[in-house]
Formats: sequence, C-alpha cells, structure tokens
Amino acid sequence: MNGVSIVNDSIYRIVTPYCDISTTMYVIKTDEGVMIFDTASGDSDITDALLPFLENVKIDLCDVKYIFISHKHRDHARGLGKLLEKTPDAVILSRSQALKEEYPNHNVVCPEDGDVFLSVLNVVTIPGHTLDSAAILDTRTKTMITGDCLQLGGIFGSGNWACNITFVREHFEALDKLEKMDINNIYTAHDYHPLGYKYLGKYEVKAAIDECRKPLLLIADMIKNNPDLDDEAIRAAYNASGKLPKLGVAVVAAIRNALEEGVL
Repeated sequence: MNGVSIVNDSIYRIVTPYCDISTTMYVIKTDEGVMIFDTASGDSDITDALLPFLENVKIDLCDVKYIFISHKHRDHARGLGKLLEKTPDAVILSRSQALKEEYPNHNVVCPEDGDVFLSVLNVVTIPGHTLDSAAILDTRTKTMITGDCLQLGGIFGSGNWACNITFVREHFEALDKLEKMDINNIYTAHDYHPLGYKYLGKYEVKAAIDECRKPLLLIADMIKNNPDLDDEAIRAAYNASGKLPKLGVAVVAAIRNALEEGVL
C-alpha cells in the first residue's frame, strides 16, 4: 500500500515502495515546528512523495526543525541528502556515527534515551535490529513511531525479511523497558506479521511487544532441541513451513550466541 494517511491531527504517514515491500516516512507537527521521521529509500521518495505532501498541507520547509533517522539502513535514510537540499538548517537526529561522518557539514545530534525535542517528542532507544535503532514517542497522544525497532515476525516478501534481530540481549532489555512505559499506540515502518503496521490501544501494544519475542524464542527452542543442526540448517527448518517471513542465517547465529551467553 502506497500513499498518505492521517495518524491523528499531528502525525501523517507517507508510504513509498521499496524492493518487494514498502517503507514509510512520518511527518510530526508540533507548536514549535515539524519533525520528519525517516527519509525513505531514495531521492524520488522525497521529490515525488514527501515534498508534494508538505506543500499540499501547507507546511513550510523552514518549519522543519528536525529530521529523525531511526537507523541508518537504506530504506530509512537514503533520501536524507535530497531532503537536506530543501531544509539545510534542519538538525539531523541520529544515533549512527557513520551517518554523522557522512554529513560533516550538517548539524548531526546523537540523541539519548529520554531526550525531548519540540517539547513533546521523546526519544526511546530500542536496539536489536541495529544498535542505533531509536523511536519517537509523541507525549500528547502517547503515540510511538518505531521505524524498524519492533520487528514482530518480520515482513512477507521475496527477501529475508523475517525478525531481523541480531543484538539479542539489548533487544530483550528494550522490550522489557517498553512494557513499563505508558504507550497508547504504535506505528511502524513496515507491515509486520502478524499484526500489520499499527497497534492501537494498550492491549494491542502489549500484543505487539509479545510478538517481538515469539520468533526469537522459537528459534532458541529449535537450536536447543536440535543440537546437531548448524545455523543454516536451523534457518532452513524455520523457513520450511512457508507460514512465516523468511529468516536470515545471521539471526540464527545471534540467537545461538545469546544462548551460549545465557541471555535466553
């Protein structure tokens, strides 16, 4: 599904194609300015989708104060350069050192967990998919935008889009943190199995967090119950049913390491 949808009075969701799936940018309006959450996968996403949308809803580019990059993967940060051409004074918020090095002439700030921007937008670090992964919690409606931070069961597609968590200890700690937070709604970057891209109300939020653990614990059980199988064989067995998004072998290796370290 591509196009624009309204999350609430202050947040818009812009979906653009990426490979055989899609990716998402969010526009967050506040009384103090605008934050753009992620910049999709290329220049055309900015010129053909984001900029026309901003013009259509009469958001002046000078009101874009921050560009938040949830993590430095190509389907989330590749349109940044094109957007900066139009918003050169916007501050980039990213926990990626590589991204900071890529844009030495721009103001790049590494936000910490709990940092607040535009008075109402709180940073929530959720490592696991990557170490630099972070989300934004809009405290006005307690709506969290997570990008790829929460993988659930992964995304159906031709690639290995399953629960791509390779920092297991950090991820489980982050999930425990989220369960203690006051979150009403969550919106993600992709359509994650089995709950989609939005989790509305505390019951659905809790269910989504639980779904993030399930595939990782399933892989852990497969490893423990099949000690003679290597990582590739575990991956193949996981993918054999075809009922779940395809798993990459790096996730199996990460789960095996977590087991050996006593994390799971």
